[in-house]
Amino acid sequence: MAKAWIVRAGRDDSYDALALDKNLIAVGWSAAGDLTPTTSPSEIRERVRAAYPDVERRAAENYAIQLVAFRSRMSEGDIVLFLRGTSPDVAVGRVVGPYEYRTDLPSGIRHVRSVHWSRTDLPRASVEHEVLALPSLTTVYRINQADSVARLERLLGFDTPATALPDEPVTAAPPDHEDGSAPFTSLRRNLNYARSLATAGQHLDQLKVGAFEVSDVFRAAWVQSVAALDHWVRQEIRARMLKLVAQPAAQKPKAFAAFQISLGLVEQVQLGTKTLVEALDQQLRDQGHLVYQNPDKIREGFGLVHDVKGFWDRVARVLTEQSGDGVTLTGKDVQEQLRQIVQRRHKIAHEYDDDPEDPTGKRPIDGAGTTRTIDYIEQAAAAMLDVLNTPEPGAG
Repeated sequence: MAKAWIVRAGRDDSYDALALDKNLIAVGWSAAGDLTPTTSPSEIRERVRAAYPDVERRAAENYAIQLVAFRSRMSEGDIVLFLRGTSPDVAVGRVVGPYEYRTDLPSGIRHVRSVHWSRTDLPRASVEHEVLALPSLTTVYRINQADSVARLERLLGFDTPATALPDEPVTAAPPDHEDGSAPFTSLRRNLNYARSLATAGQHLDQLKVGAFEVSDVFRAAWVQSVAALDHWVRQEIRARMLKLVAQPAAQKPKAFAAFQISLGLVEQVQLGTKTLVEALDQQLRDQGHLVYQNPDKIREGFGLVHDVKGFWDRVARVLTEQSGDGVTLTGKDVQEQLRQIVQRRHKIAHEYDDDPEDPTGKRPIDGAGTTRTIDYIEQAAAAMLDVLNTPEPGAG
């Protein structure tokens, strides 16, 4: 039975068109060089470590795992789901060629496989189960569920019975925070809903529906994605604060110790009608009006549960290292991108998204820009979570 893979698009907007026009799939980490004569996983790991000496060992190991999968484990006849960067739709096809190292393509695109694309407009909602299994900062991922592989075969027109897959550790290990984290799982589901809105808007736009302004569907998706970020930050803070208060001996940030609880709740704790955990939970719920969208507010909120010194620089480092595309981000870059996303949300929600250049119209918006925004929020949140899950100096 053929294997099935998910490959995420790079940050270069031109990659989507290149992959679909030239019938290929590609990954980054071009500094590792031509892997054609290299089949041993240990050799590929050595190549990666030599090519990326400045990245953390964990990141380099993930590079190697994904390159081994792409170079040696992916085979002709395998199914590929391509998560496009400029469209909420997914492309699905079948690998038709061996690994190649191409120098005739734009810089950064070197590790390549030829693919016959069967569909380029598959709604993400139809493969949501598979996509949710993909860690947010991973580029190459093998789908290990036999029923998913069989269903993808049917999407391609090949009715193959579902059989058990052999155990084969060929995918990058998901970061710890994506294994059972309820707030983050909720975030991804909410962002997938935003992507579904973007998909609907794109398809309605193609149908030339005139009954309403289709671009408003993209605006709704944009607002939904920012709301998902806000909700996730609030839930992540709550979960971590409740965990900390339940561990009296645990090391805690200064902001946690200074957090205020109402005297009424303190009295209930003294009377024994509420535990301290229950009192804190009630206080956090009573503060549900707090908004965590602006980068400064996000950092301030996470300061209740973690050391946030250099927080955005650390987030930028995770995003830089995990992408493997050679683009270096700074903390200021990440904050500015988030601010622009949130400011656009405010324009949509509070100012009808009026175009300052055209008082009679709205600012342009499309499925590509909305998709990039949703993807950025997911990956930025995953990087934040990675930082929050990194032990603080002196902890443990």
